[in-house]
Order: sequence, then C-alpha cells, then structure tokens
Amino acid sequence: MIKKLYSNLINSLNGLKIVFKENSFILELVLGVFLIPYIFLSNIDFNYKIILSVLYFLLLAFEIMNTAIEKLCDKVTTDIDPDIKNIKDLSSAAVFIVLLILMMFFLITI
Repeated sequence: MIKKLYSNLINSLNGLKIVFKENSFILELVLGVFLIPYIFLSNIDFNYKIILSVLYFLLLAFEIMNTAIEKLCDKVTTDIDPDIKNIKDLSSAAVFIVLLILMMFFLITI
C-alpha cells in the first residue's frame, strides 16, 4: 500500500512538472502571488477567505484538467479538426467560468 501511495505521489509530481511549463498555469500562479497574501492579510470575513482560497485552487485544478484535455486532443490528431477545437474550447470555457467566479468573489471583498 505504501508503495502504491509513493507511486501515486511520483505520478502527481510528474504531472505538476508538465503543467509548470504551461503559460496559462504560470500566469495563474502569478495571480496567486498577489491573491494569497491578500486573502491572509486582509480584514475580510473568514468565510470569504475560505471561498477565495478554494476557488483559487479549483482554478489551478481546472487548468491542469484543461491542459490534460488539450494534450490528449493533440495526441489524437494534430490536424485542424472542428470537433477537437470544440473540445478544447469547452475545457477552456470551464477554466474561464471558475476564473470569473473567483473574480466575482474577489470584487465582493474589496
């Protein structure tokens, strides 16, 4: 069981190494450099701090899933395919919606 957990940890770390090369993920990490101190240093309600923190990490998770979907689509075909474009656009839209919700909650706390 410990060996399986260790293997899972290594796989997760490998995934993080991959996503750290993606521009969108790096941009969202830069956002976190400003957002995380704001969350902990501001005088906002504790519930908003939790919501903002969860939404930020949810944004990162959605970006990782978006990257995985894009890489899988590129593996299927590198040709221009309208269905593949739609799939990529849908996964990107999911990231965008989480980002909008995060921004909405952030604006509420200002």
